[in-house]
Amino acid sequence: MADTVHCGIHGDTAETFACTHLMGEATGLGFNREAPTGDNPFPDAWCDNCELIRAAHGTWDDTPDDLVTIRLLCSGCCERARIRNERPTTTLANLAHLRWKCSSCDEWHEGPCLDFGYSEPHYWRRELEASSKSGTFLTDDYCAIRGEHYFVRGLLHLPIIGTGESFRWGVWGSLSRENFEKLRTMSDDDAAELPPMFSWLSTQLPDYPDTLSLKMYAYPQFHNQRPHFRLEETDHPLTQEYHHGTTPERVRELMRRLLPEVDFDD
Repeated sequence: MADTVHCGIHGDTAETFACTHLMGEATGLGFNREAPTGDNPFPDAWCDNCELIRAAHGTWDDTPDDLVTIRLLCSGCCERARIRNERPTTTLANLAHLRWKCSSCDEWHEGPCLDFGYSEPHYWRRELEASSKSGTFLTDDYCAIRGEHYFVRGLLHLPIIGTGESFRWGVWGSLSRENFEKLRTMSDDDAAELPPMFSWLSTQLPDYPDTLSLKMYAYPQFHNQRPHFRLEETDHPLTQEYHHGTTPERVRELMRRLLPEVDFDD
């Protein structure tokens, strides 16, 4: 079992080691490592420039220490570095020429479309708009149904491999009545200090297996921003993309499937 290290972002996680170039906010530097194994699930990692140095000397043991600097890294931060620095075959730059028509404003735009959202939770029905029952309403950010079910609108950020960008799903998540009222009544700054709130994903997203009731947590934000949702990792494709990244090619395919018109010029 790998030794553990405490990370201010990821908590207590397995330790690994990486070249210093992969730390911080760098992107597109390449990501190299031996294949993970049961005995070594988090092997050391290094960028493409360090790989040139390693290859020139044959092995790491023969590489002078002053040419490559390796530092301790938590496995969560190492996975983040992998997402940002792997070089996929298709890049976001390859999508820069795409023209697409927005279903909201009916205007044409250029470049990758990285935001798709839903104005209501899956369980909202149009007939509820005329409901005379108290405790039933829908706004841009909150929804309650019959005083029994409560939802908040937020964002799922899927990191895009090889970049510092994310693909953003605007979705709804359930909340307990207590947490729902806290978010609605507290000031923005006070609400942002609240701990994460348990939630079930309440939007059926297209091009995935059933996404309803995936377990997640809502993280309130400062400055009147919508909460960010954090999905619990399972083998579901959406949670895999959330934790391990999606590709620019996947973004391109979602644009093709979900936008009313896209000029791919191919």
